[in-house]
Amino acid sequence: MSKRLVITLFLMLVLGYNSASASIFMSKESNVVSSLDSLDDDLYIFGNYGEVYGIVGGDLSTFCFNHEADGIIGGNANIFAYKVRQAGNVNQSARIFGYEIYIDAVIGRNLLVLGNDVEFGDDAEVGKDLNCTGDVVNIKGDIKGNANINGRVVYITGRIDGDVEIKADEIYIDSPARIEGELVYTSKYKAEIDEDVIIAGGVDWIETKGEKDSGDSGFHLPAFIRALLFLMTLLTGFALILILNRHTRESALQIEQRFWQTLAIGLLSHIIFIVGSIVLFIMIVGIPLAVILSFLGMVLFYIGKIYVSIAIGRILLRLLTSGKKVAIGWEFLVGLVILTIIFRIPVLGTIVYIVTFILGTGAAITGYMSLCRKLKDQDKPPEIIEPAV
Repeated sequence: MSKRLVITLFLMLVLGYNSASASIFMSKESNVVSSLDSLDDDLYIFGNYGEVYGIVGGDLSTFCFNHEADGIIGGNANIFAYKVRQAGNVNQSARIFGYEIYIDAVIGRNLLVLGNDVEFGDDAEVGKDLNCTGDVVNIKGDIKGNANINGRVVYITGRIDGDVEIKADEIYIDSPARIEGELVYTSKYKAEIDEDVIIAGGVDWIETKGEKDSGDSGFHLPAFIRALLFLMTLLTGFALILILNRHTRESALQIEQRFWQTLAIGLLSHIIFIVGSIVLFIMIVGIPLAVILSFLGMVLFYIGKIYVSIAIGRILLRLLTSGKKVAIGWEFLVGLVILTIIFRIPVLGTIVYIVTFILGTGAAITGYMSLCRKLKDQDKPPEIIEPAV
């Protein structure tokens, strides 16, 4: 199965993709659906800011840095953003992927949330089941079905009508929390449960004794450091697009067209960088070359995420816009937001992180080689065909 088909199928499953052609696309820097607007179709928003205060009759899919909604969504909501504030009701299911997520809305059916700081306000309500993964998760609202929660720290003061399963390091359940079903939690430490809290189905503690934190994705840095790194990558990516446009495009294209070859070259390159640097350092006289080789490896390691972001954004936007061409800057922004979110998911984030930088290194190298071949072919004199006698 090709890598494009795998990514496409994954996105269709995640987004609940609807093949209906009636859709509205908004792709400005700032996109606003005012409280006076009422849209009957599905709405797709791409940009730095997405604000929905009116009525969207179909599904809403947003790919923004900052998403804010206080309107009504008649269908499903698929939100990809760094910062999310969802206060508008969603009649069907919602899938929300972000870094800072605040939900104070009524979700008619199921809710899937992946983020870092996740908070459910007092007025939040989920009609069926909740699946939530984050670093710090705070649930104040009501869950009508079951809840599956993964995180480092989990706070619950709301009501959950079904069973609750929690995997976390620290768990705090305070009044007026109420759980009608059974509470099963996996943690190194016993949960702190207020004596006034009612848990109708009983409590089962599965104690873990491993040293690794259950909610650790391997990349817990201070929030301002993570924000700074995101901004640095964003600026570096746009600089590459402006200064080395042809190479950037060619490198991203290698991921689409030669995925496995690009991945293999990236893995081989990092082996060469590591082994070569060690050997040169041992030789003493080769220390200057070792420093250069190590620096080159680190540069390729850093910028590799940019090429992968463009490739992911391109595939996703083509899927959602029925093959329409989108500016490479938007492809980069959408892909980078998605990667930033996935990197924060425990276990999966670590795997994707490693694969991303290996693949990006391979893309930088194969993109340069491919561009050199194309430029060389352009410099060849035209072939003279002698007429047949």
